[in-house]
Amino acid sequence: MQLTKSLLNKIKTAPKTPGCYIYRDNSAKILYIGKAVNIRNRIHSYFSNIKQLDPKIAIMIGQVKDVEFVTTDSELEALILETNLIKKYKPKYNRMMKDDKNYSWLMISKKEDFPRIYLVRDKKIKSAYYFGPYADRRPIQRALKQLRKIFPYRSCNREMGFRKNENGEKIFYCSDKKPCLYFHLNLCEAPCTGEIEKNVYRKNVNNIKNYFRNRKFKIIENLEKEMRNFASRKEFEKAAIIRNKLEDLKYIAQRMEIEKDMDEYVFKENKRKSQIESVARLIEKSGIENSNSRNNFRIECYDISNISGKSATGSMIVFKNGKPDKSNYRKFKIRSKTSPDDFGMLKEVFSRRFKARQNQKADKSFDTKPDLIIVDGGKGQLSSVLQIMKNLNVNLPVIGLAKREEEIFKFEDGKYKSIKLSRGSKEFFLIQRIRDEAHRFAIKYHRILRSKNQVKSVLDEIPGVGKLVRKKLLKAFGSADNIRKAKIEDLQSVVKNRKTVENIKKLLQ
Repeated sequence: MQLTKSLLNKIKTAPKTPGCYIYRDNSAKILYIGKAVNIRNRIHSYFSNIKQLDPKIAIMIGQVKDVEFVTTDSELEALILETNLIKKYKPKYNRMMKDDKNYSWLMISKKEDFPRIYLVRDKKIKSAYYFGPYADRRPIQRALKQLRKIFPYRSCNREMGFRKNENGEKIFYCSDKKPCLYFHLNLCEAPCTGEIEKNVYRKNVNNIKNYFRNRKFKIIENLEKEMRNFASRKEFEKAAIIRNKLEDLKYIAQRMEIEKDMDEYVFKENKRKSQIESVARLIEKSGIENSNSRNNFRIECYDISNISGKSATGSMIVFKNGKPDKSNYRKFKIRSKTSPDDFGMLKEVFSRRFKARQNQKADKSFDTKPDLIIVDGGKGQLSSVLQIMKNLNVNLPVIGLAKREEEIFKFEDGKYKSIKLSRGSKEFFLIQRIRDEAHRFAIKYHRILRSKNQVKSVLDEIPGVGKLVRKKLLKAFGSADNIRKAKIEDLQSVVKNRKTVENIKKLLQ
């Protein structure tokens, strides 16, 4: 087998970290997705001696013209990522090579009041949640071992739950009232003896579900909220327990950041050539002609985030040559609208972006015009943006991106044209990544503003606290929670009126 120079170079320079590798054919279609503890060693094993490979694998390797890598922080994360990517993109050779008898599923019972968690070889029980399949049980077993220390669950076969007595009242029953060893090891909170309520137990199980759904951000968000609630009620011991759980979870997660569902996993092409190829294909699909900067191609993507018009924000993210250029990301606090009006909000964002240089103090990065603008939405959103651009006398290529099928819309020859990107193509991953990054950036700023507005609302309800006093308090203490914890003498140093200080202490309890 004769390897191209590009492929050979990628094999030699593959990362020595855990992660996934993606084989593509000469038309960039995904042939196979695999995971490895050491990507370079695994890739090298495929190409070093093809004659010794299984015939099916040898046929597949003979078609490989490109390989890409997605690095992760652990073997478990590589395993979960591989499983989700295979289920999502269904590569041809993953299906052919898979022997279901050698795979395991993580099963969580549905109908039990206190669900149990198992590793099983098949999906015999219909009323259950399943995660997988996993080719290797060991990483899952290790993950469950660690997760159980944070979110205890039962593994016994005791019959327990709620049933009605002769009076029609729901009562708890269990076949054995004595806690087992796992309770004393802090791996189970003994629902059999009523040590833990049903809803609290299910929170633990739901957190484990979220972990295997790649929603660790959701677990962390819920725990942080719970910790703040305990702290606000001065239940500091309980808050400390949650804090320790957070630290343990972050240790297991190994710094892996997740902001959304599996769509937020994107392919990271490890070489500049691959990134430029994906841009070139997007240029071709978008029908952009005579681009003067194909070697420094700038894409700007815009998104609006608000809840019923409140705390509305706009985001502008920038990609250069297929890579995020975070130094040129910009966020916009919407000033002109306080009710739902995406058109009006987009109009404000684009006006501030493209009219900014009329002001000498404006952002100098706005001097650089984009080669392509992407807006999140279909024909309707694209039509609105094109009208805004026309009113601003700005003539730049614009495309709309429909969420459902990653479908591109462009305006050409007086009509809107739809272009469906091939799932698994490089341009598909690039535009998906750009859209998701714009959404993430807008949501993040929206949450910050919403949090600040909530703090303002709390302070505004306190007699004697006007705009000036509120500003001083937030500058001195940073948050309503810190103000609540502050001593009277500390508050007195900022707020001179004793009565106002008393109102703050009273109403923030």
